Amino acid sequence: MTDIAGAGVPQGRGPAPSNEARVPVPPDVLAVFRRKPGRALMLGHVHPDADVLGTLLGAGLALEKAGWSVVYGGPHAAPSVLDFLPGIERYTRLARLDGRFDFALLTDCPNPARTEGLIDQARDAVATIVNVDHHPDNRRYGHVNWVDASAAATGEMIHALLTAWPAEITPDIATNLFTAVHTDTGSFRYSNVTADTFRIAAELTAAGAAPSVVSNALYERRPVDALGHLGRALSLVRVSEDGRVAWLALPHGTVPESFVESEELVNYPRSIASVRVACLLREVNGAVKVSLRGKGDVDVQAVAARFGGGGHKNAAGFTLTAPSLEQATRDVLAAVRLAVSGAGQSALAERRGTRATWGTETVPHAPRAPSPE
Repeated sequence: MTDIAGAGVPQGRGPAPSNEARVPVPPDVLAVFRRKPGRALMLGHVHPDADVLGTLLGAGLALEKAGWSVVYGGPHAAPSVLDFLPGIERYTRLARLDGRFDFALLTDCPNPARTEGLIDQARDAVATIVNVDHHPDNRRYGHVNWVDASAAATGEMIHALLTAWPAEITPDIATNLFTAVHTDTGSFRYSNVTADTFRIAAELTAAGAAPSVVSNALYERRPVDALGHLGRALSLVRVSEDGRVAWLALPHGTVPESFVESEELVNYPRSIASVRVACLLREVNGAVKVSLRGKGDVDVQAVAARFGGGGHKNAAGFTLTAPSLEQATRDVLAAVRLAVSGAGQSALAERRGTRATWGTETVPHAPRAPSPE
């Protein structure tokens, strides 16, 4: 197994030539793509979003142009909100893998459990599993692992890979990668966005991606009843007395699941000025799916890890088994409050030049199969 981590995004460079990868691409990753064309699998995770679909479609279309036969799919079908992505009709729900593959590519998938068993089938059917991701808690489950936590988006890494290969970035490929970068960076709003993120977006735009088309497709196509669903959901937002924690607990059936999947509901409580951590908890198939979003120095990835999940410092998630949504909410909020308090202690200690004392707290209820975002 080859494990390459921490290939950082160079800072302060001027524009690079179109055939020069700005992000260093590990030779073992390039070697797989430079093989004699064969059969490749673009394998996605549960509830696929634009982060994973854009990168898999972008890479897969480039492989097809080079003569590869490519299969796209994962445990769940692609959501209709992403039907504008070029090639999305090729992405299907896979119950099992048919035949042999020369290699499989997984992107933006830190935990192999998120393939719902397809990764286990892939180990028997695939010669090489390539794992490309920017989540710091990636499990490094591939034969070749390229994990770069300094990349603002996995789309940046796939762009670098195609540039270094080299592959022609067509308008369809550019649209997929631009969408992946756009969504993975929260519309270029997250703190890990760099100048190189915008340079890559500019190159993708020059290659044929249309930012207005992507934005309109993502944010301006709500059905007529969506605002009613949004109103019902937002009426359930609660804020702690100190204003630092906000949460939205959605009982099953409150709004359609398709609506929840198409909306970043957790960003609404996060948008409150005083809030440091926002939580979305929703009942799904007898469990509670939790999404966390943080601001500043509150590490929500550490909170998610306590429940068997993961993600990024300011965006993480997990799936929890608990007796009720109410109990799950109490358990999660207890852990979140501890994290917010700990971050405050650390900041205060830093200002005073002393070390903070961290408390401990038992978080009950063992997690289900982890589902980090």
